[in-house]
Amino acid sequence: MIKYYKELENRLNYYLPLVDIEDKGKKVLFDYEIPFSFIEKYADLFKNSEFLITIYKRFNIDEWFKNNIYIDYENACSVSSEFESIEEEFYWILEEYRKINFSSRAIENYLYLIKRLSFLYIDLFPNNKQYYTSLNNTIIAAIDEFKKYNTVHYNSNKVDNIYQPDTWYITPNGYLYNAGRDGHKSRDLTFNYNKIKYSINNDGNILDNHENSNGYLNMSKKIKENGYITAGQFKVFLNYISQPAYLESINGIPVTRENHIIQLILGIINAQACFYRFFEDLCIYTEKPKKEIEKIIDWTNDDIRDVLVRCCGFHKIESMQEKTITTSCINYENELEEYINNGWNVVFIPPFIIDKDNYCLKEYPEDFLVIKRLLKII
Repeated sequence: MIKYYKELENRLNYYLPLVDIEDKGKKVLFDYEIPFSFIEKYADLFKNSEFLITIYKRFNIDEWFKNNIYIDYENACSVSSEFESIEEEFYWILEEYRKINFSSRAIENYLYLIKRLSFLYIDLFPNNKQYYTSLNNTIIAAIDEFKKYNTVHYNSNKVDNIYQPDTWYITPNGYLYNAGRDGHKSRDLTFNYNKIKYSINNDGNILDNHENSNGYLNMSKKIKENGYITAGQFKVFLNYISQPAYLESINGIPVTRENHIIQLILGIINAQACFYRFFEDLCIYTEKPKKEIEKIIDWTNDDIRDVLVRCCGFHKIESMQEKTITTSCINYENELEEYINNGWNVVFIPPFIIDKDNYCLKEYPEDFLVIKRLLKII
């Protein structure tokens, strides 16, 4: 009998309590008000910086490079490269800065430009190194003060509850599986389905034993024994930017014991196990797996959802119908008894089963339910 998951009654509120590691408690604004006191304080800097622009426009970097290449080759290359890099943004920054209605961002860009120029001139004009160093320090001070106006600080809200999409299944061995929505290959079985089809169609033998499914089952067993998920397992199977609040480490590895995270990853791992087990059996117990794959593609329209339910034995929680499960389980009345008793509707569709006697895949008779009901009456 399949375990009753009460979470499915309110599945739209199923979330992972994660932490937004990128929330630093501050936001940089694109445009903002600059106090007049700032303009007054650095009026001389803005006025005198024009000569930095004039020098740059008139300077012959190629001639300077030829004269200095044999003195200090690495420095000459570095200075020349920086000079050419400045040119990429030089003119559009000046154009924005000299507009009548210039923005605060234009002033910011201009300050960074003259900072680069003053620093560059320390190498270009070593006899005036002290002057340009002092000027560069003044510009850096102005930029640091400027940051006070373009940065908003706030109390960071690092809590990032990640709600799970309504793509739920129950695996044949009774775990709650969410297929996700972003196509992450360790979670969405479409990736492995395509890989399996390619392998079988190209006479690959990666599924001639139960190595893959047993590997996932052993992984599931170990997680249940440990009672935690490692940071590495979280990244492999869920791969969210936000992370669990790791409250402990084991052998230097961060771990989480949060119930929803463990439940979700166990579901993914067991979904992989059951998925692989069907295709492993297909390769082991049928004579021509390539031909059987063609049947599956034809019978299911190559729809992974139909493959999961009719081939692999998953129970699908319908998202468009309230409290409805679609299954191909022949004895669903026993397996899903708790769901039926709690008011769930069960829709049965005939499964595709591996006939080990005739070494092929076949469809269970469509009139199975009719025969079953008649037998009950008799």
